Amino acid sequence: MDIIFKGIKTPKNSYIYDRGRNAILAVSDSEYEELEQLQKGLVKEEDSKVLKKYQNEGFLCPNTVTKIEHPCSGVLGHYLRNHVEKLTLQVTQRCNLRCEYCIYSGNYDNRKHSNLDMSFETAKKAIDLYLCSSGEMEEYFVSFYGGEPLLNLKLIKQCVEYIKSKTVGKRINFAMTTNATLLNDEAVDYLRNEDFGIMVSLDGSKKEHDRHRKFQNGEGSFDLIQKNLKRIKEKNPDFFSKITYNSVMNPDSDYRSVKTYFETDELLNSAEILTNIVESENPGEKVKLSKDYLKIDKFDQLKLYLLMLKKIDEKDVSKLVLIRARYIIRKYQEIIKKAEIGSKCHHNGPCIPGTRRLFVNVQGKLFPCERVSETSSIMQLGNVEEGFEIEKVRKLLNVGKVTEDLCKNCWALLHCNQCIRNADGKDHLSRKLKMLYCPDTKRQAYFILKEICALRELGCTFERI
Repeated sequence: MDIIFKGIKTPKNSYIYDRGRNAILAVSDSEYEELEQLQKGLVKEEDSKVLKKYQNEGFLCPNTVTKIEHPCSGVLGHYLRNHVEKLTLQVTQRCNLRCEYCIYSGNYDNRKHSNLDMSFETAKKAIDLYLCSSGEMEEYFVSFYGGEPLLNLKLIKQCVEYIKSKTVGKRINFAMTTNATLLNDEAVDYLRNEDFGIMVSLDGSKKEHDRHRKFQNGEGSFDLIQKNLKRIKEKNPDFFSKITYNSVMNPDSDYRSVKTYFETDELLNSAEILTNIVESENPGEKVKLSKDYLKIDKFDQLKLYLLMLKKIDEKDVSKLVLIRARYIIRKYQEIIKKAEIGSKCHHNGPCIPGTRRLFVNVQGKLFPCERVSETSSIMQLGNVEEGFEIEKVRKLLNVGKVTEDLCKNCWALLHCNQCIRNADGKDHLSRKLKMLYCPDTKRQAYFILKEICALRELGCTFERI
């Protein structure tokens, strides 16, 4: 059958997700059953009155997708020449910590710590490339990354002065991700004066943080970070209030302890916290978190739903899950448009490589962002000397090509968030690797659609929180 849809059941009602219109249809139980029979080939299309009914309304029409192609393919050159949004400079590969799950730790086949620093000449070429490629941007965004970037504060200062000398009439936003162990008075005064946005890597309470974020001698880093943050809050409260935090969850994390710390600690109870789950070393494999984590997370998710239904106040919901509401609302807004899919389509996962978060490593090589492997030749987009290799970028942009036959007929196509990292075969885009992530991607897509159905039943208006 050439009609692509997915059945969704809640405890109250039946629904059909129509991929051709990216729409959710509320159907009767009998209609649902007939469409399920149709999908299994037990009912012929010409014999289905239900199918005819919805096709007359413009839904459940034959699949129109004949080609997997990213919609920005035709304007890729324009984006790379004019619309690079953010530059991230890897000012050093040195780090004073040895976090066990860090992508530089040696546990992952993508990069390792080294003593390499970026030269000022390389940094200038990267900045020039960015400034020449961001003419359509109203503001500039430049971020500094490591290793631990504060180990090369001298270069950061040189870069800031160089950027300021080269720009007129546009705001420049500076940012940095740091482990906060080197946030001494000199560094803080400089970062504050230049209005830096700071993200601190902090995994929760002392016990949880020190479990993985250690110095090279094996000592935990929590106490020094706390000391630095307290000093910043005392001396520079305005600067301190703008610091955000990133916490990484591991299978052995005590989520209850992490959650309690971020929600009740006097120093950080009002801070913005982002949480991420550590990535598995095995492609396509999900990290298994503890039953305690799953139980607490489900309860927090329930409270988030109650907030979206305006049954409780935001203060009663864990700030660790609030970001999920924005994702649900964004998906709902996409679905209510009921836009036709067309003949060319591509799943949502890949950004336009190099334009959202252009990452330049210490050697001047260009990558889509800081999360891809620096040891992968397929992920390298070019270099600061010669600029972008546009055909290479185009190949990454259209990563769906490696699974084109599957994507064209996948019900979850418009809700697939697969990143190019999932297909990183080091010197090629790997169909085999990408397919490993398909089952979980479909589970996530089904869950978000079911969430939307259930929330809508209960009267959710999907207003921004």
